[in-house]
Amino acid sequence: MLVPELWQDHGDTIIFLHTEGTNLGPSFKLDSACYASSKKLSLLVGRTSQTGHRRSSSQIRERANGDQSPNSSLHPPSPTPPPGSPPMGSWTNDGSSGSQGRRIVSDSLDEGVGEVHLHIPLPLQADLTLPEPLLTPDDIETLVAIRNVFAFLIGEPLVVTSRQSSIFSIFLRIANFLHRYEFANLDGSTLGQEVAENFGRCLREFKLADVRTSREKTIEAVVLGERMKSFELYSEGFVHAVGRYDDIIKLQSPKFHLITDITRLRLERAQIDLSTRLKTVRNRLKDFEFPALFSGIASSTTSTESKLVRFKAWRFSFLAMRRHVMSFYRQRYGAWPPSAKSKKNSFEESGLNRILLLELYQDFCHLYDVLVNRDVLTTRSTELNLEAMSTKVDTDESAPAMRRVLGEFDHSSPPVQPPIPFDTPLLPSLTTTRRGYNSLEPKHQKKERMKPLEDDEINQALMQSYNRDSIKATPFLEAFMSFERKQAHGKSIEEITELRNGQWMFLYAVLQSLPLVVIDAPDAKWTEGVEYFLCEVPKGTPPWCPEDSSRKMSWYGIAGGMGVVSLPAELVEHGVEGIYRRSHCWEVAENWASNGEVDILIDSYQSPENLPTPTLQLPTDFLESDPIEPVLLKKRNSIHIGLEALPLPAGVLPHGAKSSSYHDPQKSFADILEQLSNKAETKKK
Repeated sequence: MLVPELWQDHGDTIIFLHTEGTNLGPSFKLDSACYASSKKLSLLVGRTSQTGHRRSSSQIRERANGDQSPNSSLHPPSPTPPPGSPPMGSWTNDGSSGSQGRRIVSDSLDEGVGEVHLHIPLPLQADLTLPEPLLTPDDIETLVAIRNVFAFLIGEPLVVTSRQSSIFSIFLRIANFLHRYEFANLDGSTLGQEVAENFGRCLREFKLADVRTSREKTIEAVVLGERMKSFELYSEGFVHAVGRYDDIIKLQSPKFHLITDITRLRLERAQIDLSTRLKTVRNRLKDFEFPALFSGIASSTTSTESKLVRFKAWRFSFLAMRRHVMSFYRQRYGAWPPSAKSKKNSFEESGLNRILLLELYQDFCHLYDVLVNRDVLTTRSTELNLEAMSTKVDTDESAPAMRRVLGEFDHSSPPVQPPIPFDTPLLPSLTTTRRGYNSLEPKHQKKERMKPLEDDEINQALMQSYNRDSIKATPFLEAFMSFERKQAHGKSIEEITELRNGQWMFLYAVLQSLPLVVIDAPDAKWTEGVEYFLCEVPKGTPPWCPEDSSRKMSWYGIAGGMGVVSLPAELVEHGVEGIYRRSHCWEVAENWASNGEVDILIDSYQSPENLPTPTLQLPTDFLESDPIEPVLLKKRNSIHIGLEALPLPAGVLPHGAKSSSYHDPQKSFADILEQLSNKAETKKK
C-alpha cells in the first residue's frame, strides 16, 4: 500500500501501517522532522542499517527537534500525482529551504546511521496478509485518515471521502491522531513546530477563520482552534461566537458540545458583558439622550462655575445639536434607529448594529478632529485630582467648567470612562477677525464680545476655529458647518462660543459612549461587513494550556507616581482603559504628540521637581544577576492616564522566563536603567 505522493527519496523514515513482522511493505517514506514533536511515535521507532549501527529513539528526537531554524518555510504543495506516477515529495530542495533539524538528520544518514523504521498498527478489519484483502468502508476511512495526517505534516494535499467530506471533519480526525500520539512543543502551547506551521498555511489557504457567513463555521473554528491548539483560529472564532451567541444557541448544532466546558463558560460570560455594554450604548444613542451631563454641576445655580458660564445656553446649544444629528441620520437611513432592509439602507437587522455605529463613530471622529484644541491636554484623571498637565496654559475661562461637567459624565455610569487626552474645543474669537482687539481695555473687549456680528465675520471667526487640515468633504461635516452658521446668525461672539461649547458636549458624549462596542478585538481579521459586534476577546489561559503557563505578564508604570506593577497583559490591554487607548481620540493624540504638534509632557501627572525621590524594589528573582539596588525612576513621557506599559531593559525578562544569552550578569538593574535613561536623554536632546 505504498502512497506515491508520500514517498520522499530524501526521507529518513520508512513508515509501515501494520505491526512488525508481518512481512508487508511500507506505505510512506518521510523526513523524521515531521513527527519529531511526537513522544509516542519517537518511542515506536525501530531501526535497520546497512552498517549495523543503531540509534536510540531519544537521540532521534533530540537531533531532529533540537535545533530548528525559525526561518524554515513550507513550499506550496504540489498536486497529487496520478496513479502509476513515480514517487514524489512536497519539499523542494533548493539548497536554502528546510529546517536545520532536517539537515541534522541528513548528516546522520551520511554518517551511516541508516533509515528509521516506524510501525503504526491500525485497527483494520481486513486481513492484510492475504494477497487481495477486502477492505471494509471503515478500513478505507481509517487508511485515508492516516494518509491525511502525514500529508498534512509535510504539506501535501488532503483527500476527502464520503464520511470525511469537509475540512472540519478531516482536521478533526487529524487532531485526534496528533493528540493520541502526543504531539507537543516544550510547554504544551502548540502541537509542535511542524503542525503549527502547516496549520497556519491551511488557515490562509482554506480561510478557516472567515466565519462571517455561517454560524456552523463559527462553532467549527472554536472547536478546531482548541483541538489544533491554534490561538489564531480560536481567538477569531471566539470573537465571532460572542457577537452572534444567541443565534448560535438557537441553531442547536451538535458541534457546539464539542467545545470545551471552560470555553463555553467564557463565551457565556463574554456575551453577558457584551449585552451590558450594548444596553448602555442603546440607552444613550437610541434618542441621543445623556441626562448625566446636566444633572450635576450644570444644573446648579450656586456653584462657582455657574457664575462664570451660562449652563442654560450650553444646554440650549446641546439640544439644538441633538435635533440636528437626529434629523441628519433619519434622512440618511430612513429612520433612527434604522429599520432593516429599507430603501435607504441594506442592514439585515434593525436597530443599532455594528456597521451603523462604526459609521456614526467615524462621522463624529471627523468632527472631533476639526474642532478639538490640540494645544492643551486634559487636567483630569480617573484617579487623581491633578493640575498643570500641559506646558501651555488654557486661557479659556470656560475650560474648567467644561472639564468638570465632562468628568461627571465619565463617572455617571460603570465602567468609568477615562478622559479624552484633548478634551476641550477651539473657540471662535475676535482676535482672529479684528486687528487691535487685544490692545483694547478689558471692559471694551467685553462690550465688543456682546455685539451681534455680520455673517461674513461670523464665517471668518468659525473658519479660524477649525483645524482646517482635518476638514474632509463628508456629508456629515458639510451638514454640521451649515447648521453651525444658521445657529450663529445674528449672534455675538460670546453667544457663538456658548453654541460651540454645547455642541462639544454632545460630541464628547457620543464619542465616549462608543469605544467599548465599536473597537474590535485586536486580533480579529475578518471584520468587514459584519453587523454583530466583535469587541469581546478570549480572556485567561487558552483551554489547552496548563493554568497560567502561557499567561503573558508585563510591567506597567503607575500614573501619578514612580511605582511599577506586574500584571497579566490581557487585564490591562483588554480592560476599559486599554480599549479606549485603541480608539481614535487616543491614537490621534499620540500622533499629534509624536509629530510635534503639541509639547511632549515631561511628566503628564505631576511636576517632577515637586515629587519625592522614589525607589523601586523588584523581586530578587526578577533578574538572574547581582542583588538589585534601589533605583531612581526617570521622568515619564506619556499622555496616558492610569497604567502605562513599560519596555523591559535588555536582558530583563518577566518572572519565570529564562535569561537571554546576551545579558551581562555583572550588571545590576540600576546600571541597566541608568543606561536606558542616558539613551533617552540623548534622544531628547
